[in-house]
Amino acid sequence: MASAGIKHAVLSITTPASVVFLGSQTKSAALARLLNEYLAALAYKFPQILSFFAVIPLPYTDAAITEANYALNRLSASGLGLLSNHEGYYLGNGTFRPFFAHINSMPSPTPIFVHPSGPCMRSSNGSLISGNPTSYPEGFVEYYFETARTFMDLTLTGTIATFTSLKWVVSHAGGAFPAIEDRFLTSQSADLQSESRTAYATRFFWDVAGPVFPRQVQGLLGYNIPTSQLLYGSDFPYAPNYTYAYEIAAIDNASFLSSEEKAAMYGSNYRALFA
Repeated sequence: MASAGIKHAVLSITTPASVVFLGSQTKSAALARLLNEYLAALAYKFPQILSFFAVIPLPYTDAAITEANYALNRLSASGLGLLSNHEGYYLGNGTFRPFFAHINSMPSPTPIFVHPSGPCMRSSNGSLISGNPTSYPEGFVEYYFETARTFMDLTLTGTIATFTSLKWVVSHAGGAFPAIEDRFLTSQSADLQSESRTAYATRFFWDVAGPVFPRQVQGLLGYNIPTSQLLYGSDFPYAPNYTYAYEIAAIDNASFLSSEEKAAMYGSNYRALFA
């Protein structure tokens, strides 16, 4: 952080987070609590440079609400971290609505950071099957499609339009999501189209972790996403070839952004997210 001039980092636990003990609410909730206590200890020890998104033990809705309350109110988490799917259930799943309704009802808008995980499907007997159809690692390509799947699901189920106090942070400049937006939205009602696109441009924040400059991020901006919604992000330490120096240089060399817009990605856009 110091070598890259980063003064403060918001930590998150990436996949598999608490999705380790499939089918066990007790173990999943316990692992989420352990990870959150660890993150909180780091933030407590280094409050000037670290804060965190809390791990949430979905698909267990009651446990997820309990952990969100504990993390936000007792551990001072800055927001909540979710995966694109939890045990094969994507975020628009109807069983998750009580969780989103609870977070939406909180006095202050709560940022929800969504990171992609490996695609998976449920068999007829309830077991999980990998949805990766290739021999390549999931992070190579599938993560981008996972982001598209889960935010399409959140849109079409009305979750985004219904729970209007939620702020969303989307990894990797949206992955493949912007490329499919018109494909699925144009078949929906005019109201849903308008509400969703307004949300993408106001209540969504898009981190630019990974090799998204200059081409991918320009595609995102082509969908009327203002630069005020862009955030610097890093996949450190999991993608060392793309992080810190690479990403910062890519932003600094982006000819389509002004110096003020670049500075905002490192500062004032974050302050708008966390209010």
